[in-house]
Amino acid sequence: MGLVHYINTLWRRQFALQFFLQRLCLISISRNSHLMPKADPQKTRSRNRQATEQLLIDACERILLTHGPDGIGVNNVVAEAGVGKQLLYRYFGDLPGLVTAWLERGANWPTADELVGGDREKFAELPFPDKIKLIQRNYVTALRDRPVIMRIMASELMHPTAVTSVLEKSSDNIGRELALIMADVNPEQREELVDLSLVFYCLLNYLCMRAVTSPRCFGMDLRKKDSWARVDHIIETMVDRFLV
Repeated sequence: MGLVHYINTLWRRQFALQFFLQRLCLISISRNSHLMPKADPQKTRSRNRQATEQLLIDACERILLTHGPDGIGVNNVVAEAGVGKQLLYRYFGDLPGLVTAWLERGANWPTADELVGGDREKFAELPFPDKIKLIQRNYVTALRDRPVIMRIMASELMHPTAVTSVLEKSSDNIGRELALIMADVNPEQREELVDLSLVFYCLLNYLCMRAVTSPRCFGMDLRKKDSWARVDHIIETMVDRFLV
């Protein structure tokens, strides 16, 4: 019994010592808490909002790529992102607002600078026919690099929605910017530019959409490089023969 009593006494003393040290640490932390850096609630909220917005934008892109604009909705976006529905409305207003943010942040629609080759001064020095060729070639390349945009454009023709209207507005903005870039052409060239742009817009959009949905067209396989080399030759020939 003496040994058991001795061991129990040691155990109680050790427990008391640990308790005392823990209390001492808590008192020390409490007294010096004013010296510790405090998190800025506003910065924390800002970081949380940015992270949530990015989750929603990424989810929007995945659903558009997988299901197209007909298959996207508020419910499947928030489920994919793993956030509450109210956050989508709070940060983006509605689903078209989210799609607009996706377009703006991801630069998913071709820009005017991209279409003129990235150097406006160098573009301005080109002969008029070469300007047309460069814009159309860069337009084809830009669209082929954006399969989600192609899905939206294809859906826009058959099933226009609030989502596809966002893309239409973006396209109109780029058209106006290109018009400003080409503002120095004379009236005769301007009319030719409008005519050619109409033909190329219909031709190239159709072929790019076919490449995504049904790639065989007029003996071409639009999944292959040689078919697009043929399209490039068509651009060259049409511009040279039209602008004589």
